[in-house]
Amino acid sequence: MQVSVEGKMVEVSDGASCADALKEGLSGKRFKAAIACKAGDTLLDLTAPVPTTAETLTLTPVTADTPEGLGLIRHSAAHVMAAAVKKLFPAAKVTIGPSIENGFYYDFDAPFSFTQENLDALEAEMKKIVKADLPVEKRFITVEEGREIFKGQTYKLELLEEYAEKGWQLSVYRQGDFTDLCAGPHLMSTGAVKAVKLLSTASAYWRGDAARDSLCRVYGTAYPKAAELEAYLNMLEEAKKRD
Repeated sequence: MQVSVEGKMVEVSDGASCADALKEGLSGKRFKAAIACKAGDTLLDLTAPVPTTAETLTLTPVTADTPEGLGLIRHSAAHVMAAAVKKLFPAAKVTIGPSIENGFYYDFDAPFSFTQENLDALEAEMKKIVKADLPVEKRFITVEEGREIFKGQTYKLELLEEYAEKGWQLSVYRQGDFTDLCAGPHLMSTGAVKAVKLLSTASAYWRGDAARDSLCRVYGTAYPKAAELEAYLNMLEEAKKRD
């Protein structure tokens, strides 16, 4: 199968991953910078198989210095934070954790309110998970498998049943002992989350419905480089002074 990678036609075998295809078409430095891949307009994990639906397929590397790459880093950071919460506070139930304009958040149903001391502990645990450089693995599941994986996780089970009813393909991402229901894509290891900071907490309602459960939302941000994170935090401090 032939694939176009930044204007270069490369031959890849059936079942080859996006990483395999990019490696054939990019310089070593350019390939090393790739954290994901675009097939047309679809964002994919590097480990995803090269799509075979298009007659002429164009693959584009996604790097950390692009808006898509930054969103990917922040989404993966949200999963790292959720893993840290479950490690330190096993009774907490996880809900959803998307990337947003200036960072990410994750909502939790916990039997307490998160304090600054909690955030400091979570950030320290996140750094341990990042340092461990755990592989992030995607797996497609059946609804029955999902019910077993997320037994007792009320919010994940609600989403699982809803997605299954819509006929969506169900998938999970696992890093170490933590598994989350997610379509992805994600970074391929926790070590790729280079610079992260937890910022604040707020109250939120499950699915934005005031009639549903009240949750604790933890906000954070992440950047490809520590210097970029530091610049953003300095900007926040200056904004506080002006206010």
